[in-house]
Amino acid sequence: MTPVAGALVPGMPQLRAAEPAVSWKELGAAVEEVGERFRARGVETVLLMSTQWFTVLGHQVQCDARVAGSRTDENWYGYEYGRLRYDLTVDGELAHGWADAIDAAGLQARRTRYPGFPIDTGTITAAALLDQAGAGRWAMVSCNLYADPSAMAEVAGAGVRAADGLGRKVGVVVVSGLSSGLLQRWIAPAEDRIADPAHDRWNRKVLDLVRAGDRDGVLALREEYARAADVDSQFRAFAFLAGSGVVDGPGEVLAYGPVWGTGAAVVWWEPGRQ
Repeated sequence: MTPVAGALVPGMPQLRAAEPAVSWKELGAAVEEVGERFRARGVETVLLMSTQWFTVLGHQVQCDARVAGSRTDENWYGYEYGRLRYDLTVDGELAHGWADAIDAAGLQARRTRYPGFPIDTGTITAAALLDQAGAGRWAMVSCNLYADPSAMAEVAGAGVRAADGLGRKVGVVVVSGLSSGLLQRWIAPAEDRIADPAHDRWNRKVLDLVRAGDRDGVLALREEYARAADVDSQFRAFAFLAGSGVVDGPGEVLAYGPVWGTGAAVVWWEPGRQ
């Protein structure tokens, strides 16, 4: 069973700023729209991979039934959006099934379940916008820094197979940016822009391929794009989405713009949509 839908969303906390730049506000509203679409389509659990939860040994799966607490972001602690509270319900049955499916695929899963585990800024930011009422369920996997794109795709496929086995109706979310050229000074929100015009051109080129539904074209261009635009986690987030089966058709770009110099987009895919 193919997931109901999938989305690429940013994980920068500026999207929740009290006085945001225009692009931050538009991106945040677009993430909220993704959450509304998930609920309208009856999504029961969101399979989520954030590039800000990174690991080096295996693929960690969050298996605690509930993760709650607060986080102070190491970069943005001086701003109100750098102090983050969270309370997430984990779909434990699906999480354990996902870990088992990762192991069965010949990769290594690590089951994370201890109080106070540090939830990353990207997950907290995305979850707060996707599910403002806090009523949703999550199955979360880490981004292994040394995993190649094919491994990331296999991890996503394992999550979908685990959901199928449970008859679970799922949506897929990757929390990741595009170009990652941060502006290297403190700015007012109104000053924000993509740090390098060449990065902006690359981002738009790839988003045009996404709109056209050219999955293979994006994958073929991924390495060059990653080098040319310093792309977040080498754009392996797209390989993860491809492995889940949600990007075989055109993507709808709900928003695109800068977040402190980086490129960010909210993109929606719905299998069967033309």
